[in-house]
Amino acid sequence: PFDMVHNSYRRRCSSSINMTATRRCYQSLSLIALFQVQQSVGFVPVPSIFTSVKLHNDPNRFSHHASLLQLSATPTLEVTSEDDTVVSLKNPATGQQITLIGTAHLSETSNQQVKSIVTSVKPDVVMIELDRTRLERIGLTVQDLSPNFSTSEDIKPPLRQDDIDAIENPPFWRGFTDFCLDNFAEFARGSITNMYNDIGETMGENGMSGGGEFLAAINAAKSNDESNNDVGPATKIILGDRSSVVTLKRAAELAVRSGNPLGVLGRLSSVNQEELDKMRDGILKDLEEDDIDMKEFNVAMIETMKSDSDFRNRLFSRLEKEVPEFTRSFIIERDYIMAEVIRRETDAKHVVAVVGLAHVPGMSENLRASNFQ
Repeated sequence: PFDMVHNSYRRRCSSSINMTATRRCYQSLSLIALFQVQQSVGFVPVPSIFTSVKLHNDPNRFSHHASLLQLSATPTLEVTSEDDTVVSLKNPATGQQITLIGTAHLSETSNQQVKSIVTSVKPDVVMIELDRTRLERIGLTVQDLSPNFSTSEDIKPPLRQDDIDAIENPPFWRGFTDFCLDNFAEFARGSITNMYNDIGETMGENGMSGGGEFLAAINAAKSNDESNNDVGPATKIILGDRSSVVTLKRAAELAVRSGNPLGVLGRLSSVNQEELDKMRDGILKDLEEDDIDMKEFNVAMIETMKSDSDFRNRLFSRLEKEVPEFTRSFIIERDYIMAEVIRRETDAKHVVAVVGLAHVPGMSENLRASNFQ
């Protein structure tokens, strides 16, 4: 799919008089497509995830790779957890509590964890890492959400100095570059959506569902409302993420601004491959089987990614240091946006946020800067 999008976009731009700017635009395409896919599946290599192999039915087979959240039997505002993917913050001045649930986007463990927490604590607000355009991936429309749902569409991350410089001193071809990036982002988004639809069919056949944790959060919130006989306001649902088209354009812009988009791609691929190889070798050693069921192996990879904090910290640290274009557009700026949309909910007693694992540290840091502990 990446080659198809790349070649099509190149044909559309091949007649341009500014070949340098055009070349930088379409050279970024495979980079941005990889960014988007990695973010959506939790940094697991796409080709290996969707191997169509029958899965064993024992749900505890890889229990040593992932610990489920342990909850108090009494629904209270205190969440206790042995899982470091869940962070609980509280504002001592107001008593407001925020629970951040870090998920692996293809993890059944994450789905069950989200359902358990939302059902137990009965939050006033549930924020999920989606925007309007990605809601259809989990089979919903905005009409399916609670009547008082909201989005983060008006929130912009703070500008850095290089952003200010680019605005104040634009190159003479800036208009053309913006035109290319706008068209690229829309075109790439449509192509990637088609690819996701194909992948989704395969995942469904294998019992896997991308974005299942977001659907679990929404359904659990609705169940809470029904159990209260719809007394009082419905649980507010917030689509807290930035538009995927905006994020795609932003990543492309930063890759082009670096002057070497393919160099960014090379650094990203190298970091991910090295770290994932280490994790893969450890899992293969633990399995100790001659005939490995690839579907089981991929499930183990996903669940290990969720439970192994050392792996996550090492991977994210390297990405931030070695591929800042990736972390800035896909993680840091979105961390700020999703934390800010939570900060706005000053009347809520408890907010539960369901986001990818990569966003939990940055969102926690942003919220702690606003008196949460």
